[in-house]
Amino acid sequence: MNFYTLFNLSKKIKSANIKLLGVYTLHLLGRRHLSIRIDPSLNCNLFCKMCYFSNMEQRKKMKGIIPESDFAPIANTLFKKAFQVYIGCGAEPTTHRNFTSLVRLARQYNVPDIGIVTNGQLLTDDQIRELIELKLSEITISCHGVKKDTYEHFMTTSKYDRFLSTLERINRFKEEANSKFPEIRINYTVNKKNLSELSNFFNVFEKYNIRTLQIRPVLNIGGKYSDAIEQGQFDEYNKILADLKDYSSQNNIRLLANTTNVEFKKKNRDGKVADAVYTYIGPKTEEQLGNRWEEMTFKKYIKATGWRKNTLQFLFKKQNSKINKSVANYEIIS
Repeated sequence: MNFYTLFNLSKKIKSANIKLLGVYTLHLLGRRHLSIRIDPSLNCNLFCKMCYFSNMEQRKKMKGIIPESDFAPIANTLFKKAFQVYIGCGAEPTTHRNFTSLVRLARQYNVPDIGIVTNGQLLTDDQIRELIELKLSEITISCHGVKKDTYEHFMTTSKYDRFLSTLERINRFKEEANSKFPEIRINYTVNKKNLSELSNFFNVFEKYNIRTLQIRPVLNIGGKYSDAIEQGQFDEYNKILADLKDYSSQNNIRLLANTTNVEFKKKNRDGKVADAVYTYIGPKTEEQLGNRWEEMTFKKYIKATGWRKNTLQFLFKKQNSKINKSVANYEIIS
């Protein structure tokens, strides 16, 4: 059962409290119940306009790497409890020269769903082949423009041709290895300027065997650009999604999109569930926990993070200021 199956099941359960109670029960039973998101490096090779890495003041604060010597203790502490491990959570994982070691460890701990999120610009042939050998479940690659000029405008300092080369090499090396993994997912952050060309997405990318496409309305996360699609563009947005849905349904492509809360103004009742499930690890986590990874146990980790207390508060309180309105705010529409 992969993440998307679990996500669909979660959407069928309307009560956030029932879902949260299920997560807490899995925790008490010692079962897998966490989605681990890891930034092995707080760096990025690009200056994407919609990302906080385009803000030089914010970029200066985003420093540090997790030493490779900490990878094994982190895995020993958390991976047995994880149904999912994703490497890359805002920063660029390929700026850490040994990021594939985390994939190898996740595989050793039999994590069911393992992925990386990357802009794909730095991926080498050897790294792609290693990820295929390790049967990485999914590689998520950012793409914020169908056209070359748009792509390179929003993904500043990137090379469109390098992006296409990365897609081609992944598919070629998978074919050589007779492997269907990793599946390719594209994350497209839609905004006022790049909406219209989205209608041509599969005209350009059909040949690259995209398994999943996620359309994500832009959020203001501290980047230089955050112009969301306007009210006057909503009909065009819905028409493009309908066409993409038709194509995806006919070609076994998974389409994820926000169709009911495009402006992120509605309360997200699943936010408190996500806060209990998603677990972030970065270069500063060890300091925040007040304990070295090599001395950490899962019990110590839970105590240091206050996971049980916070989860029970989410479960029994109607409101909580920590609820994230943007997380899990999409549907699988095909």
